[in-house]
Amino acid sequence: MKKLIILVFVVLLLPRVSADSSITGWFSYPFTIDPGTGEVRVGDVSLDDGSVLVYPGGYSTGMSVLHVGESLAWNDREFDFRGGIYSGDSMYLNVSYRFPYLLEGEELLFGRYRMVLESVNEKTVTLNVSLGDRSAELALTGGKDASIGNLRISATPMPVLFDGYLRRGRALRVGGWFVEFGNYTVTSRGGELEEIVEVFVNKKRYLAEPGDTIEVDGLVINVGDLVGSEYLKVHLRLRGAYLDVDVLPSFEGWLSEGKTEKLGPYIIRVEKVLDDGGYVSIRNPCGRVLRSGFVYAGNVSSGIYYGGLLLGATGTKPSGGTRELRIVAFLNDADVPEPGDAAMLNVSLDAPDNATQLQPFEARVVITNTGPGEVRYIEVIPNFTSGFRILGDYPEYIPTIPKGGRVEFSMTIVPVKAGNLTLGDVAIVGHAPYDLSCYGMVDMTFTSERRVVHVGNAEVKYAVAVKALNGTVGTGIPLNITVTNTGNTGLPFNITVALPEDFAAIARNFTINGKWLGGSDSLGAGESRTYSMEIVPLAPGEYTITAGVESAGHVFYNSTRIVVGPQPTSSADTAEDVPTPPAPGNATTFGNGTNTTCEPEVVTKVVTVQVASNTTCGDDAKTGISQGRKLPYAAGSFVAGMVFILLLAWIAARLEES
Repeated sequence: MKKLIILVFVVLLLPRVSADSSITGWFSYPFTIDPGTGEVRVGDVSLDDGSVLVYPGGYSTGMSVLHVGESLAWNDREFDFRGGIYSGDSMYLNVSYRFPYLLEGEELLFGRYRMVLESVNEKTVTLNVSLGDRSAELALTGGKDASIGNLRISATPMPVLFDGYLRRGRALRVGGWFVEFGNYTVTSRGGELEEIVEVFVNKKRYLAEPGDTIEVDGLVINVGDLVGSEYLKVHLRLRGAYLDVDVLPSFEGWLSEGKTEKLGPYIIRVEKVLDDGGYVSIRNPCGRVLRSGFVYAGNVSSGIYYGGLLLGATGTKPSGGTRELRIVAFLNDADVPEPGDAAMLNVSLDAPDNATQLQPFEARVVITNTGPGEVRYIEVIPNFTSGFRILGDYPEYIPTIPKGGRVEFSMTIVPVKAGNLTLGDVAIVGHAPYDLSCYGMVDMTFTSERRVVHVGNAEVKYAVAVKALNGTVGTGIPLNITVTNTGNTGLPFNITVALPEDFAAIARNFTINGKWLGGSDSLGAGESRTYSMEIVPLAPGEYTITAGVESAGHVFYNSTRIVVGPQPTSSADTAEDVPTPPAPGNATTFGNGTNTTCEPEVVTKVVTVQVASNTTCGDDAKTGISQGRKLPYAAGSFVAGMVFILLLAWIAARLEES
């Protein structure tokens, strides 16, 4: 009878699962704690009396008002409110929440954290802890704690829920399970007795022999021996863990007047301590004050806030002739100002999808200030590939762009290669105010999109027609040279006219070098232009007049022959039409260009320079001119004025004869 009484006593006292897990610490308001079941929400705070509204089981189950030091219990849960620190921008509450356990595979949500119990055995608990998009795996052994971020965690793996005897026919409640010893049978197999026991878990039947293990819904049952016909020895363990989680502030400690503490990018400093609080400041890494003020010490007290950092106090005390302030600080890295938060420039590069090699095109750059303030000292850095060159000027520096301002400019770009080419991008380096910088400014780089341009091969091709009449010595003969751009690009070109030695010339917009007349011009694809001048023969004979065009290393030329008779003895005009000039010569293709217009100028000085020819014509170029007589490249812009030096020489010769 005494043994029976002891057994019944054990059965009545051992089975229990209480709130053996806890989460304690500081939470950013508002917040929720949810271990899967038993959710609790903190929905409102009264700063007048320091009370909070607590919703056990969520918003749909009613609310309770808790003052500092009060608690709320329901089912196997308990919630305690311990205090808080607040400012106009942020608030943290100090609370404690107790709950039974966390099963394998379940998750626990608390504030901004998420914790999942991934696996458990009798010695180790493996947790996955995440904050936002960051996560880490943590392995805990019983009796030891570990830290990750602002969390300090300890765990009891697979705790024993019950170790004792079940009485037949009576259900035992253990946590969320009802376990009952139903019945047993004894059979003979091979001459040996075999016991089969019947166990119900939440009214579901399981059969086992002594020594077997039953695992169901997070509960592990080790079946022991029968004691008579009424009692069954069992050992119940949890396929989970008891957890103790401390949510710590970013900093908590005693600081005396003048003392500082480094926290993230900030320095916190206690300036003055009084009986009910103290003056504190938040500074940048170089000590410049960003925010300062008085913080009251207490259970629910006011603090100061700047850029993700809330600074408060919970008490004061005398220490060695001075006073100390117990500082509590919370730093939310996501709210710390980043250099990118100081300014934002939207840079766009607009360029045509198609272009022609060596033919300039316009690219447009648009810079828009979409950030919170003014951006100063802006540098424009084109990052173009080797297939392109920039022509002309563009604004390399911009003094300032105000908030909401916009700057636009164009860049003239020449593709020097052909193909499907990456143009590149434009980088903008700007400076904006940034409090965490020692100099109060930060430089930031903003980049446009990268553009791809399909560049077609250039075809540089010109047709040159030379037309003149036969004439007589001393009489002016009109000479017309027509240049037609038959290619697909409008590159600038140099035009050169080769006159016989015994000729003078009257021409505009040409320079003279010995017997060569030269000028520069440009024509768009398909355009043509006629250059007219007057030539004066000084001796009779049959002469060849040649004109050529050079562009992008290619030469195109043509010539005509005229007959010059002696000076007539009568006033009759002996000139006659000249035969049709030969067809233009040919050359290889290349290039792209832009039309230009030049204002005429008067030539005031003529310098004769010996220029060596360095231009080679194509294999199929027109014959009849030796290699030494091929047209040279005549560089230079249009030079206006009347070229009459040779004419004056002819007049002087006539005067000597007379």
